[in-house]
Amino acid sequence: MRRTVLLAVLVLAGCGESDPEPIAPARSAEPQQATLGWRESYPPAGERLLFAVDELDVRADGWSVMVAVTNRTKVAFDLGDSDAELDFGLMLFATGDLSEVEDAARRGALPTVRRATSLEPSPPDELAPGATWRTTLSASGPLSDGSYLRVTFGPLTAKGDPPDEMEPVVFWITDHAHKL
Repeated sequence: MRRTVLLAVLVLAGCGESDPEPIAPARSAEPQQATLGWRESYPPAGERLLFAVDELDVRADGWSVMVAVTNRTKVAFDLGDSDAELDFGLMLFATGDLSEVEDAARRGALPTVRRATSLEPSPPDELAPGATWRTTLSASGPLSDGSYLRVTFGPLTAKGDPPDEMEPVVFWITDHAHKL
């Protein structure tokens, strides 16, 4: 019986194209700079957090992006006790369609955050009401050519009751995307 199954598998494996198309290896994105000027808020109105992404620099050996977070609420937000607790960085997606992000989040299948290994200047211990933290996120390593880059912020944890329509822990992935 085992030989019959093996033989059938070998026969079926030989059917069709004799030389399958090779899969092209992933290519690194070319060096590039972009002024993005993205402005997003959570929630969309009222008391909220504002997220800004200004400039992107992709190099052969890494990347950097200038960002800012502004707290327009009446409660402070904790940014963690160390940079190791933060997931500020980038996520790469196959498309620029926001529904891809939403679907991946629902399924628990978001891509891994390419965490910034440098945040200059470092985050404050907490982001006070009315405060803005501007920083440059950066890390080494290539980014995949043709992928869509989104910037990640977080987690930001409310120190007290957050405003209505806001979760107590915020992890933001930009609605905007940039094709590499």
